[in-house]
Amino acid sequence: MIRSLDALRVFIAVARAQSMTVAAEQLFVTPGAVSKRIRDLERELGARLFEREHHVVRLTNKGRELYRVSQDLFDTLANTLTAFEKTTDFDQPLVVSCEPTIAIRWLIQRLPAFYRAYPHITLHLFAAGGPVDFRASAIDVALRRDDFDWGPALYSRRIADEITGIVGLPEAAADTSPCTILHTSSRPSAWQAWRPQLAKWRPIERELTFEHFYLSLQAARAGLGFGIGSVYMVEQQIGAGELEAPLGFKADGSAYWLLCPSPIDHDPRKRALVDWLETQMQASARRCLEQQ
Repeated sequence: MIRSLDALRVFIAVARAQSMTVAAEQLFVTPGAVSKRIRDLERELGARLFEREHHVVRLTNKGRELYRVSQDLFDTLANTLTAFEKTTDFDQPLVVSCEPTIAIRWLIQRLPAFYRAYPHITLHLFAAGGPVDFRASAIDVALRRDDFDWGPALYSRRIADEITGIVGLPEAAADTSPCTILHTSSRPSAWQAWRPQLAKWRPIERELTFEHFYLSLQAARAGLGFGIGSVYMVEQQIGAGELEAPLGFKADGSAYWLLCPSPIDHDPRKRALVDWLETQMQASARRCLEQQ
């Protein structure tokens, strides 16, 4: 069994040149090194590969057989490497995990714009929140809020601040009677920053809890009460007049980050996505804040 492809490379060079001296010059090594490599190869195979005639070497029958097979091997290898060089990362789908409410309320409606800007990139979108096991899944990148510790092993890049506000129907926002507030189990501390302002505005009559953020926002849209909305999740409804933020929006101290198992410098798909996300999310935040 041949232990090194380098031995075959030396063998092919000698077979083509029919001279160990010429082959050595082509390989930028000494003739002695070439001669030793050929002797080692012959010993490994248990067969003579060359007949030596003064300064010329000629292939034996075994040598010609090995030369033919080696040529095919290196031609196949060269073609494969060329194909790899022509294949870019853009040819592979980018698997993106995104928090469900952000995916439903913000990202999906902007994907047409992403594909217009980057028609050569294909995204496979998965909705999930919390920690990501990149080793056990096919996920390439994940968009997450920093409500858990992902540790130093992951590459992370801050995309945009989380900005929230109290949201409800416009007609409910104009009222000052006791109100119902809507909680979400997936973000239990969402009301923490807003309770003091709410207390100054109107009293609380009832509190309801929903499992997911998007359910509490849908409940607000249905007129069940007031929920906490992220600007990224309610921008469209605010713009359409379906929801209103009577006390405005403010940063809650958390942020959205792109997580990846390794740095993104050498992957143009990831660089394109992170730059686009950063631009789009920050633009959404600015629009909502400017409307206050």
